[in-house]
Amino acid sequence: MAGRLEVITPTSVGERLRVAAYVRVSTEHERQLSSLSAQVSYYLHLIESTPGWEFAGIFSDEGATGTKRTGRAGLADLMALARSGGVDVVLCKSISRLARNTTDLLEVVRELKSLGVSVRFERESIDTASAQGEVLLTLLAAFAQAESETNSANVKWGIRKKYADGTPHSRHPYGYAYQQGTLVVIEEEAVVVRRLFNNYLAGISPEKTADMLNDEGVLPRWGREFRGKTMRKWLENEVYAGRVVCQKYFRPHLATSTVKRNEGELDSWVVDGAHEPIIDPALFDQVQEILAMRRQVGRARTPSGGSMALTSKITCTVCSKHFHRRTKTRSGTSHKFWWCYNATRGQGNPCQAPRVREEVLKHICQDALGLDAWDEEAVITGINAITISPDRSVCVELAGGSIRRYQSDGHPSVEGEVRSVG
Repeated sequence: MAGRLEVITPTSVGERLRVAAYVRVSTEHERQLSSLSAQVSYYLHLIESTPGWEFAGIFSDEGATGTKRTGRAGLADLMALARSGGVDVVLCKSISRLARNTTDLLEVVRELKSLGVSVRFERESIDTASAQGEVLLTLLAAFAQAESETNSANVKWGIRKKYADGTPHSRHPYGYAYQQGTLVVIEEEAVVVRRLFNNYLAGISPEKTADMLNDEGVLPRWGREFRGKTMRKWLENEVYAGRVVCQKYFRPHLATSTVKRNEGELDSWVVDGAHEPIIDPALFDQVQEILAMRRQVGRARTPSGGSMALTSKITCTVCSKHFHRRTKTRSGTSHKFWWCYNATRGQGNPCQAPRVREEVLKHICQDALGLDAWDEEAVITGINAITISPDRSVCVELAGGSIRRYQSDGHPSVEGEVRSVG
């Protein structure tokens, strides 16, 4: 009798799933950081103890908001791993941990899905690999975004309530420390702020002041060196005059990092005498008048060695380009001169523009305005334009419309019209 033949097929052992986890906390407070640590430990144990799973990494962001993707290095690293084919499944505690912005959330999930990566949200029991996963995800993400917007509105209300009471939101501008609800002067920093304002009034730019401080080894509060760009902003910061403007800036949308200056869109509050000033209010207002004047004549930049009045004022009669300031050094001595832009490019002198010494130009301006000494502001407001020709003639157009013509050797081209200079 023939025996029964039984065929036993080999059991297929499926490939191990490469599983990663993403965790996020929105602040760096100790309590939330301990929560982050607990999440990391939980997912590490879960992945390594689950049969068929292979650990692909845990990605985290500390102190990062969920309302936008920017500034979240952990999420960026996770997406990079997915694009390289290094993960199959991503675990996340909840939808709000991945994103509180519906658009960003769906963009992330859909990109992962297109790469063959599914996301599993534990709290909501959603797996994006399932057919109904994305529909439910969209609804819940909208709720998460609404919750975030509500929380943001509550925080803004609290801040604006403080503003209405004349209390500034906590901040630490250079020169001050925020202590017990008020700004207290830090004298060693206040010395630097006073020097900046006094230098500006003396015609020294913030960039030059920054260079001076750096050369002297003076250290800023943060970073290695002072920067002129930063110090320029100090010149317009009313906090140094003991004044506080509440809600000077605002963020139009929750999901954007763009901050806009408040130009009447929202209420604002001005508090004079809110704290001890570093700069006398009268001196501060004087600086603001000079800044406003420079903007009106097309110069938002601050002065540089008393020559700012000539910047963008002198043009070439041949090419209409501006003359630029240059320095010539010979035998240990140097002098400043102005030359057409086309001649300073190192490609010859196509306009045949002359070099005109700065002291000659200053003497011409003084003569045209009837000044006994150089006055930066008088030149800015009293002279509209200066043109220089290849024959070294200088034409000065005054604010009233009259014209004065000179030769750059210092003598007027029309004898008796103005007195000689040079």
